[in-house]
Amino acid sequence: MYNIRTRILFICGTFELTKSGVADYINCLMLELISKGLQCSCIALHDPYASSPQIDTELNCQLHEVPVKRLSASLRWNVKADLLNAEIQAFNPDWISLHYVPYAYHLKGLPFGLLRCLGALRCQVKWHIMAHELWVDPSGGLRNRLLSTLQQQIARRLFTKLRPQVTHVTNQKYQSMLSRFSIESRILPLFSAIPFCPGVSPPRRSILQWTFVLFGAINRDWRPEPLLKQIEIARLQHGVELCRFIAVGNAGDYGALLWDSLITLNYPAFSFIRLGELPVELVSEQLQHADFGIAVIPSLLVGKSSSVAAMVSHGLPVIISRLSQDCAQWHQALQRTGHFILLDSSFSSALASSTKYSPVNTLEATASQFVRDLELFSEGYP
Repeated sequence: MYNIRTRILFICGTFELTKSGVADYINCLMLELISKGLQCSCIALHDPYASSPQIDTELNCQLHEVPVKRLSASLRWNVKADLLNAEIQAFNPDWISLHYVPYAYHLKGLPFGLLRCLGALRCQVKWHIMAHELWVDPSGGLRNRLLSTLQQQIARRLFTKLRPQVTHVTNQKYQSMLSRFSIESRILPLFSAIPFCPGVSPPRRSILQWTFVLFGAINRDWRPEPLLKQIEIARLQHGVELCRFIAVGNAGDYGALLWDSLITLNYPAFSFIRLGELPVELVSEQLQHADFGIAVIPSLLVGKSSSVAAMVSHGLPVIISRLSQDCAQWHQALQRTGHFILLDSSFSSALASSTKYSPVNTLEATASQFVRDLELFSEGYP
C-alpha cells in the first residue's frame, strides 16, 4: 500500500511527448504512480516547444488529468524561478524529482540558469535527482575537455545546492562518475516507453531468414561495418538466405543518411528498410516481428538507452555492437541475463542459438523501485 498523501512534483526541460525521451519517461512514470494512488504534477522549465508560458496544460493521460506546466525556453530564468516558486506553493509537494540532462536546460549543455533558478527557491522539500545524463566524455579533444570540466562543475554545484535525499542513475558508468565526487547514487533501470501491444501475431522465426530491428537515433560514432561483416559470416555458417534490417523511429539526419547508404555495400543477401516514426502500436508490431534488436550505444551505457529498454521489454535478444574496453565483468553480467548478444568471438554461435523470450513489464518494476527508494510506502507496510 502506498502513502496516497504523498505529492511528487517532477521537473524536466521539455514535456513534448514523442520528441523527448525524458518527457516520455516522466509521462509513463507519472501514470504508473497515479494508478497506485500517488499525486503527481510536472513543470517543464525550458520547453522550446512552448511559445509562451502555458499554465496547467491539462493532459488527458489515460487515467487522470495530470497538471503539466510548460515554460517557454525564451523566458528569463528569474521569471521561471518565480513561476516555479508559485507552482511549488500551489501544489505543496513532499518530493521534487529533478530529471537532469545538461542539454535539456541549455542549448550548449551549460545550464547555469537552472542553477540560479533552483537556488532562488523558497521551500523546504525533499529532493530527488534522476541523472539521465551527466557530462560529455573529456577524451574527445580540447573542446570536449573544456565542456566536460564546466559541466562537471555545474553538476557538482547542483548536488551541493539541492542535497538530494535520493539520486538515481541508469547505469554503472554514471554511478562511477558521481562516486568520484563522493555523490552516492542508486541504479534505477530504464523502462520502455513503448508498451507491448497484444493482438499482433508475429511470424514464427524462419531458419532461412533473420530480421534485425534498430529503433531510435543512430549516433555519429556508431560504425555498422564490423557488425554487418560478422552477421554475414554467421549467415553463411548457418545457412541463412536473407537478412532484413529495419530502422524504426527517428534515426536523426545523420542516421538516416547512414542507413540509406548501407544499400551500397556489397551484401547481396541483406536488405535495408527505413520506416521512420510510427505510432506506438506499429513500433510494438515491428519489435514483435523482429528476431533481433541492434544497440548502437557502448555496452557500458546500455542501461541509459530507451531503445534498448523497448527491445528488451518486447522479448528481443539485443545485439551489443560496441563493446566498452576493460569491462569483462560487465559483459559477463549482460550475457547472464539472456537478453544480450555481444559482438565478440562467440557472436556467430550466440546469434544462431538465441531465442526470443516472454515480454516483460519493465515500467511496473521500475516504478516500484522508485517508490521503495523514496520510501513512499505507508507507515507499517512491510
